Amino acid sequence: MRIHRFTDIMKMGQHATSIFLDELTIKPNLLLCAATGSSPLPLYQEIALEAKKDQEQFEQLRIIPLDEWIGLPSEEGSCHAYLEEQLLNPLEIPSSQYFAFNPLAENLEEECLRIQAILDKQGPIDLCVLGLGRNGHLGLNEPSDILQPHCHIADLTLESQQHQMLKGSSQKPTRGITLGMEDILMSKRIILLISGEGKEQARAIFFSKNIHPNCPASFLWKHNNVDCLVLD
Repeated sequence: MRIHRFTDIMKMGQHATSIFLDELTIKPNLLLCAATGSSPLPLYQEIALEAKKDQEQFEQLRIIPLDEWIGLPSEEGSCHAYLEEQLLNPLEIPSSQYFAFNPLAENLEEECLRIQAILDKQGPIDLCVLGLGRNGHLGLNEPSDILQPHCHIADLTLESQQHQMLKGSSQKPTRGITLGMEDILMSKRIILLISGEGKEQARAIFFSKNIHPNCPASFLWKHNNVDCLVLD
């Protein structure tokens, strides 16, 4: 794992963007797995600025979200709404190149199978953008005795139910749909962004390098191509 430390979050975002653009240059139809939240926001803002300079470089880019909340009363606060604002619209990604979850599907288990089939066809993921959760989660892969390998329905911990993205929501979802740990670890390259308050304990556990399902992010130490960008 390559550790990069920053004191300026914008410089952190710029470094992450340079990694992304390098990978996109190598593979123009790159499959990007995109996390949401505050940690990847500077990266997405920089990518949007790049799109203003040269829209054509993103014409073949494919995007799959990392996860989605289940049970929000509206799109407000959803991962889809976030990605639409930060990536899909600025980069003009067509619907045929964006593989969204449907959290309103009548049969959510079938929805997991649908997403998994898409990933099997389109993947593996070329570049996966992740943030470190306050309890060490990746996406909605929550701390547990056993981690799920593929797309699945997750019961959210109290920490996840209080996620910053959900502050404005009248209802707090108790479940989510997420790609699994094997899906993440099959990515060719991973960017882990660590920033934000209240993550001191998760950071300490992660940097102890003790690999355990109670800290899903710790499994990234098993991957051979991870850039960990840390805001100190």
